[in-house]
Amino acid sequence: MTLGSVQGTSVRNVPVVDPGPLLGAGLEVRQEGAFTLVLDLASSEREAFALSVAQGLSDHPRWLHCRWLYDAAGSEIFERITEQPEYYPTRAETEILAAHAGDIRAEMGPVTIVELGSGVSAKTRHLLDAWGSAAGADDTPVRYVPVDIDASVLTSACESLVASYPGLNVTGLATSYERALPLVGGRFPLMLVFLGSTVGNFNPVELNRFLDAVGSALAPGDGFLLGIDLVKEPPVLEAAYNDAAGHSARFTRNLFARMNRELGTDLPLASIHHVAYYNERLERIEIHARFDAEAVVDLPAIGRRFRIGAGEMILTEISSKFRVESMRVLAREAGFDLMRSDTDSESRFALMLFRRRADSPRVEERRARLAERLTHVRRRTLDLIEPLIDAQLSEQHNPLMSPLVWDLNHIARFEELWALHGGDERFGGEAGGQGLGVYDAVLNPRAARGALALPTRAESLSQLQAVRERVQLRLRGDLLTAGDPLRAGGFVYHLVAQHEAQHQETMLQAIGLAALPYEPVFRESPPPASYVPDSDSVVVPAGPFPLGSVTTERVYDNEQPLHWVDVPAFAIDVAPVSARRFIDFIEDGGYRRPELWSREGWTWRASEAVSHPLAWLPDSAGSWNERCFGRVRPLPLDRPVMHVAWYEADAFARWAGKRLPTEAEWEKAASWDVVSHAKRTYPWGDEPSDDVRANLGQRLFGPAEIGAYPRGRSPYGCLQMVGDVWEWTTSDFLPYPGFRAFPYREYSETFFGAEHKVLRGGSWATSPLLARCTFRNWDLPVRRQIFAGFRCAADV
Repeated sequence: MTLGSVQGTSVRNVPVVDPGPLLGAGLEVRQEGAFTLVLDLASSEREAFALSVAQGLSDHPRWLHCRWLYDAAGSEIFERITEQPEYYPTRAETEILAAHAGDIRAEMGPVTIVELGSGVSAKTRHLLDAWGSAAGADDTPVRYVPVDIDASVLTSACESLVASYPGLNVTGLATSYERALPLVGGRFPLMLVFLGSTVGNFNPVELNRFLDAVGSALAPGDGFLLGIDLVKEPPVLEAAYNDAAGHSARFTRNLFARMNRELGTDLPLASIHHVAYYNERLERIEIHARFDAEAVVDLPAIGRRFRIGAGEMILTEISSKFRVESMRVLAREAGFDLMRSDTDSESRFALMLFRRRADSPRVEERRARLAERLTHVRRRTLDLIEPLIDAQLSEQHNPLMSPLVWDLNHIARFEELWALHGGDERFGGEAGGQGLGVYDAVLNPRAARGALALPTRAESLSQLQAVRERVQLRLRGDLLTAGDPLRAGGFVYHLVAQHEAQHQETMLQAIGLAALPYEPVFRESPPPASYVPDSDSVVVPAGPFPLGSVTTERVYDNEQPLHWVDVPAFAIDVAPVSARRFIDFIEDGGYRRPELWSREGWTWRASEAVSHPLAWLPDSAGSWNERCFGRVRPLPLDRPVMHVAWYEADAFARWAGKRLPTEAEWEKAASWDVVSHAKRTYPWGDEPSDDVRANLGQRLFGPAEIGAYPRGRSPYGCLQMVGDVWEWTTSDFLPYPGFRAFPYREYSETFFGAEHKVLRGGSWATSPLLARCTFRNWDLPVRRQIFAGFRCAADV
């Protein structure tokens, strides 16, 4: 069957997807005769496999990602499973497609078919037949974009398809769905296809994340065809995953055989058994591998090693079962309306067709979220100064820091300038003068601010409130129009909220330097360390990495633009350097050995007579105390070292036989998920921070013990990369290629240069509004009042 041509010219060789320079790094486009293949080269499959195994075995209970079940041997075994009489899903879904593919084409029109997890595309042929039959009347080309992580399976499928369907325009994407969606979403009308109830492999959090990603990628009017296995009697379900011929057991065991083949492990396959049962409470099949004998998983290529106990079970796959109405609700929350739902003759399986709605979040809802954000950050500011008397707010306690009333009024004037006057510095302001006036940080350096005539506490609070009331009134009528870059998406309100949050941390630095007896309005007890890493460092494989951020209403100009860089392989510490470990450096003469220090660092150390981190106090018994907000207490040894200058961090790294990471290395270790080939907003994923993932937001008033936040681990297993302490990097603070200052030069541009070093990650005092993997802090290498520590890296 010839599926399409344009004025008699075959279109099968025209690539449907052109990655372009931004999304295309690490992708190779190949013309394979009658079809196009886009290969993801961003990371080695073997390295991704090893790192994925390490992720799963680091958790308790342990798990392994089901995608690794499908190598060539696993795929062949799975084909045998689908042929077994107990396994109904493939037959049921095929029945639905054969009966209703034409109805689906009539509903969607001549859109491009994009299929996630396409495999051999066997069932998809029913859709291609329907598209081809409908195209015959108007000579419309049929375009198909199969997406599969396995390049060999994808290539074979594409070859078979173009042989069977002359004229079919096929562009295969050999990558993950996380990376594929940005390549196809919004570029042409499409119907996204996800068959086989593969969606059942997601846990509830992953399912919501997946639906949100699909909803964000697809354009209004695009279709989403989803196959789901339905809830039914447990004996029917359990039989499907425990076939009498034993193929299901072979399928599970092959995962560990693959580890032996590809990763060089030596696992005892004969003692690994397949266990599958239906969990009625969660309405899902759970498949485990039970180890009858103790085993060791040794992964030297990435520096990881795990011991599996006799009798231990490792989760290898889940297969959730669904109800049509529940899935309709979930999809609606992600922006989809149900167009049709079809089941097989025995109502075992459903095929649901959704269409992406045209509506976006209402402006009123966005305004409400922005108003809440402004209110929350202001509450934190007021809580911060509540314990201080008027004189403590007005005094300049250290020339490095401003009087606290200066910060308060600077916050108010900055908000007035940008949220009310759009950055026009000709405005007079209630305190007289032009623009920021005496609250201009460039014109009035910190050391001189104590001599300024500043308002009282009461006057400062009144100014803060007056400006905020006017801003909230402005927000209530703001259209957040895309035509104004300052207001599009609420950018200016995010700007003033983040700016205020940054000054909160600066004010806490001033309070700490003043050694004031400060007790915050509230303070939570730190969680205990609950996780012991299996290694001190991990290896991050070489490969291209997207450094920085795309433009959004939340990111600063120095985080942009996103650009791909090649990062050689490196090792990085799993955790920040602890106080205990830093004491080893001190006791080994670290502050007395010039060979450990840079020339500039040794000159600084000698001139300042530095012999230990700021706020550390030795006692007569040879132990260490620390001064923390005016109180002296024993130094917590298993928390990250804090209040160290870049020069001290650099010297320690040299003493340890390592170095500080570059900021590209730090960001890759924090955010790059080598398994999904996607970048995370936070080390743990894209969900906002909470009190079990990171120590942020001035809750603990100090770092937590290393190992206190295992749920906040990065894809490589690194702990506490966001929160606790800022982390020095070896990088100078320089603009990214293509940098453009916005909305004002003085935030970033005037500080670019080799004299400032980049810090990453955020501290216990950093607001969650700021703590993201791409955020760039910077300071002079001599600064110690900041809540900064570090972790080391090394070449491999």
